Amino acid sequence: MADSVIDQIVANLRQNALTTFPGHTELRNVRVVGHTPKTDHYIYDVVVDFADGSQRVAAKVYRTSKCGQQGARSLARTEAANLEHVYGLFQKKELAGVPRPVGNFTDLGAVVAEKFGGMPLQSIVMKAALLPGYANHGVLGLAARKAGEWLRGFHKVTANMPSPCDTDKLLDELEQLCINCRGEGLDDGAIRTILTGARAALPRGKKTLPNSAVLNDFTPLNLIVGEQGVGICDYAKMTQRGLSYNDAAQFLACVEALEKYPFCNRDLTTCVQQEFVAGYNITAAEQGVLRVLKMKALLKMFAAGRGVKESAVRKKVMWATVMKRFIQQAANRSLAPAA
Repeated sequence: MADSVIDQIVANLRQNALTTFPGHTELRNVRVVGHTPKTDHYIYDVVVDFADGSQRVAAKVYRTSKCGQQGARSLARTEAANLEHVYGLFQKKELAGVPRPVGNFTDLGAVVAEKFGGMPLQSIVMKAALLPGYANHGVLGLAARKAGEWLRGFHKVTANMPSPCDTDKLLDELEQLCINCRGEGLDDGAIRTILTGARAALPRGKKTLPNSAVLNDFTPLNLIVGEQGVGICDYAKMTQRGLSYNDAAQFLACVEALEKYPFCNRDLTTCVQQEFVAGYNITAAEQGVLRVLKMKALLKMFAAGRGVKESAVRKKVMWATVMKRFIQQAANRSLAPAA
């Protein structure tokens, strides 16, 4: 099914290439140069060749085998609407980092947009971890700072009215996550550290927190770093209103979780987190809220477990053991009381 959809997309691009990409002359070819299979979709890499240059396009085609034809259309329409909304806002503010939508293929269960040139920030972190001296050139720190600046800009242009900080609700959610993680092996000492530290870090009295559109998937793997800056291509999970800091907390949690790999050391992840926070420009008074939200995101990862078959007991046990140790270390670093 996905093959027939991409064939229709290619045919449409071939027919409308000169109006879709004004300024070019004489279409030469439209070709698919690769594809990446994901859990619920495929991403096709398409090149549109003109006599005076080329344009790259990313076509995201949802799998109908997962949700049916109507489900694929619904997912595509939601994502396309999110992308068009954010792209329009960024264009008005003359900001970059959001791909331009190309055509409307939602009836085919697809979303098509111009392709960013670059590589995921997570790949840069891994490269820095495996190649001694690579991070010394400042590439990693600069990319992380630009990521923070981009997210701050995204939250600013999509801002809503701030909402009260519901400390009790956040603590209840954190406690429930700790209970769920206890079943995976998180010990009582780590749980006490997390809950005690969270109570001390969260603000007392009336306090409001910024609200905006929330990507809900702002991770080092989804953040593309290129020569022209950074950007996000996937808006499938975006919601129009939510707590802005949830995006920042998820990003920081994903960066810190990379430490579970033995070759990814604390110095690298600390550099990325510090530069990101500096770029995001969060106030000192709200650093505590961000630390608690980051721990909440880490606990969600732990509670969810690794995505392996139930029969792979050994892999599940290894994952739980590694994550348990990692969560305990993260709790001591972020939420343990000062000596």
